Amino acid sequence: MADSGYQSNLSLVRQFLDEFRSVMRQETPGLIPRLAFNYVRAFLSLLCQYPNKKLASLSLYRYINLFIMCNVMNAFWTMVLALPESKNVIEMGDDLVWISGMGLVFTKILYMHLRCNEIDELIYDFDYYNRELRPHHDDEEVLGWQRLCYLIESGLYINCFCLVNFFSAAIFLQPLLGEGKLPFHSIWPFQWHRMDLHPYMFWFLYLWLSVTSQHNLMSILMVDMVGISTFLQTALNLKLLCIEMRKLGEMRVSDARFHEEFCRVVRFHQHIIKLVEKANRAFNGAFNAQLMASFSLISISTFETMAAAAVDPKMAAKFVLLMMVAFIQLSLWCISGTLVYTQVGFQADFSMSEVAQAAFDINDWHTKAPFIQRDISFVILRAQKPLMYVAEPFLPFTLGTYMLVLKNCYRLLALMQESM
Repeated sequence: MADSGYQSNLSLVRQFLDEFRSVMRQETPGLIPRLAFNYVRAFLSLLCQYPNKKLASLSLYRYINLFIMCNVMNAFWTMVLALPESKNVIEMGDDLVWISGMGLVFTKILYMHLRCNEIDELIYDFDYYNRELRPHHDDEEVLGWQRLCYLIESGLYINCFCLVNFFSAAIFLQPLLGEGKLPFHSIWPFQWHRMDLHPYMFWFLYLWLSVTSQHNLMSILMVDMVGISTFLQTALNLKLLCIEMRKLGEMRVSDARFHEEFCRVVRFHQHIIKLVEKANRAFNGAFNAQLMASFSLISISTFETMAAAAVDPKMAAKFVLLMMVAFIQLSLWCISGTLVYTQVGFQADFSMSEVAQAAFDINDWHTKAPFIQRDISFVILRAQKPLMYVAEPFLPFTLGTYMLVLKNCYRLLALMQESM
């Protein structure tokens, strides 16, 4: 595993905090060292969850990745087999939450295993603007937006990293405060999960499950960060496209020169459209798993919180924590998706209709040559169709979808309460 690919990822992770502080301290916007995407990919590589062409060529890395996936599937089935042993609704709800969560972990790391080469292409494509449109000049407005996006992404990584570690500690230290139990209810051969019969094997399993579960939580966090960064980078590119469109109107050049520059910006527009289509294909399975898991986790956690409130306050607090994690996870996806779809926060409009408005706002475009007017009209027409990240055949990741999920969770909760 001493391949340069692995070592370069390790070096990149070590530089992250220094580069983040350097960008944050800049009094004026400057060039960003690299897309924040690269740090997440590096972290996934160190977790042995990113077997792209370069790293998969290392036999040891490939075997470790397969072992990790088998270990996750093994943990999933031990939870499923333990489900019939649930003594009441609260215990069954606890088991179902963990089964849903572990199913989501396995689905996402499986898709990362299958799609990592496509994600490498996406990360390369997201750097199109710096390679093609701004190779020789520095625009303060563009640099300012790139810096803001970099700080948002990096700050999000740091905060989510801290929250996940807090969640992990709360979940896996909680059994030590009560009866001798594993971090989650599971069945193992020869009754190794029973402390009274096999104390040494029980503590080995406890440590093993705690360590591997921490690894799984870090893995799913980084997989989610790849998806959320995809949303944020798309929103940033749409904003940069609007800036480039408006800059065209400030040019005092011939129609031929204007058309040349306009075509350059239109290629960027088409690149973004194709990039969203490519990302939707690469992440579609993970998107579907996220929506289904979020719906089940929020519904079950909320119901079990109400059921356990009067009977077992400790379990109720645990379900509240799980519910908050599910809410935060779905919120990040939907808010990031809304940034691509429509105007939201940060004093910016990242919708495709803003692209149409930017094209319409080009100074004196109606006085240009007919072929230029026609091309601008095509851009305005195409920009009427918003870009969306969609979990086909389900709904796109927007705040509207977020509210729909919450409404359906509420209806399901009301139905379950009436049946109790």
